[in-house]
Amino acid sequence: MLAVQELNQRMKNISINYFLIDVHKDKESYYAISEEELFNPDNHLALCGYILNLIMDGRLDEISGCLDRVPESLLITKLGLRLIDPRVSWREFVKIIDKLKELNRPITSVVLTVGRPSLMNGLNDFSRLGPLLKKYKALILEDLKYICDEKIVLYIYNLLLAEYNYQQNNLVEAEMLVSSVIKAFDKHDERRLLFSALYLQSKIFLAQGKTVNADSYIEEINNRSKEKGKAEFSYNIDAVHVLFSLYEGNVKRITTWLKDSAPDEYKDFNMLDTYRYLIKIRCYMVTKNYAAAIALAEKIRFLLTAGKRHLDLCEIDLLLAMNFFQAGKKDFAFQALERALKIARRRKLYRLIADEGEIMLQVLLAYGEEKNYSELKSKETDFFMKIIEMTREMAITHPHYLKVYFPDNQKFSQMEIDILKLLEMGKSKEEIGRYFFISLNTVKYHLKKIYTKLEASTSNQAVWNARWIGLI
Repeated sequence: MLAVQELNQRMKNISINYFLIDVHKDKESYYAISEEELFNPDNHLALCGYILNLIMDGRLDEISGCLDRVPESLLITKLGLRLIDPRVSWREFVKIIDKLKELNRPITSVVLTVGRPSLMNGLNDFSRLGPLLKKYKALILEDLKYICDEKIVLYIYNLLLAEYNYQQNNLVEAEMLVSSVIKAFDKHDERRLLFSALYLQSKIFLAQGKTVNADSYIEEINNRSKEKGKAEFSYNIDAVHVLFSLYEGNVKRITTWLKDSAPDEYKDFNMLDTYRYLIKIRCYMVTKNYAAAIALAEKIRFLLTAGKRHLDLCEIDLLLAMNFFQAGKKDFAFQALERALKIARRRKLYRLIADEGEIMLQVLLAYGEEKNYSELKSKETDFFMKIIEMTREMAITHPHYLKVYFPDNQKFSQMEIDILKLLEMGKSKEEIGRYFFISLNTVKYHLKKIYTKLEASTSNQAVWNARWIGLI
């Protein structure tokens, strides 16, 4: 166990050479601090580390009691800790900024992209701010000066605006904004924000139907990210790598990450890994482990609800909808989808839904058929039809994304492979029968076995799946 004095000393270097991931590694030492030592004003830095661990461990109910005992002599510390409390409402967040302005005491050490490669969904869920960004630009710029370095305030604002435009599918404006901030964050050595900006740029490329090479993207991140500050987001680099591998259909990388690098939700659950858990749910779905995906989603959904993370909750419900749908539980899938649609419609999160591609399109179409569109109000119908159109585009341009993985132990006879090759050439059942001197019923027998192994219902689907796994 580390002494409280050592923990104070380490916290002095927070975000310099001691990062959140390090704070969590030392959590047993923070939790071992006595109450008398913990609330001693001289140990306020160790108290910060203690509360950070409560947040990362999802022990949110214990935070208020700790903050109530922080002496008024440490008001700035108390305000800073309230800022990072996941349960703080938007109104409370603004009040804290106003208090800092009144005291003229900025807290510029706040990590705005904590836990996720996003600014709008980083420290807090800023998605509510989206519609107000242009209208109240001057006020927002002034407020940002009290939680980040003044020299990058405008670039942070522009990245927020870029993320909001992306969600609204204003891709050209989003691309122009993010291109400008990438240069600025690179110049000012703001690696955490640079990572978020490069991530957004790649998402824009995907939405435009372009291909993002996973290896090249990670290489660029590593080349641009110097050692200083990299540890603040390095734990998410592998998850982003896997996300883009999902678009490529790189099953080997996905399964290797699941086995060797993915966070273990049963061993040491950490809210700092929220983004990685979201990627892991997708990997579970690709490997058809729907029960594990649903269990993990429900586990973090509870904590995200307490933390008022609406963007994350919307994403979780979308993932739940797809997993339930794939598992054949349509009622549960539609319940989750309705919760997600409610948030997405209110906050105009078009791309959050559309980016999930083909499986999400299947869920949306099945839901629309079930409702017969008659139960949807006029505005709901407009929104629903728009996301179907956008999701269809992603399904067509990125057909490998979330494509279900077929296990290696599925064996195909040479006859089955040859039949698949003939199907690929456009041959009919009758023509295939003549090739092998077999009856039409025998051809149908072989096709039934092929369809079962490839989880296909048509010859075109069987050919596509066979190509995808390298069988033909």
